[in-house]
Amino acid sequence: MEYRFSLTPRLIALAIFSGVALLVLLFALGYQIGQSMAERPAPAVVDNAAKRARQQLTGKVNSEAATMAAPVTERVNAAQKAAQ
Repeated sequence: MEYRFSLTPRLIALAIFSGVALLVLLFALGYQIGQSMAERPAPAVVDNAAKRARQQLTGKVNSEAATMAAPVTERVNAAQKAAQ
């Protein structure tokens, strides 16, 4: 049994139409995914930005950061006193 596959104009038009429809649908899907990703930023970024904004507004430094920076500030103060 032999089957001959012939490309008729109707089959070519159907293939072109299907290809274009597939590309349009993929573009629409990518656009919607991009919009949904842009609506909600990563939670860690929002938390860090909110913490930084609160610290800048109040002008206070976290107590943990102050204790971690204490040895460094002591060395700087000692160096400044020695230079004077």
